[in-house]
Amino acid sequence: HAIEPASDADMLMHLLEAKGVTQAELHRATGIPKSTISEVVAGKKAFSRQMIRKLARYFQVDVAVLAANL
Repeated sequence: HAIEPASDADMLMHLLEAKGVTQAELHRATGIPKSTISEVVAGKKAFSRQMIRKLARYFQVDVAVLAANL
């Protein structure tokens, strides 16, 4: 059985938990607005290309990991 790609919300929650950071800390470190981070976590918003680049740099993961749903 094929495994569906994780949603952007699931991926962001996993990365936050794995690194042990809060949404507020992620905002301060990346400049991504708090509201945008909150909307992604709530499943109301998808990653933008700019957000993917910032998150990949911050979490030290390949952009392809975050761009699976583009």
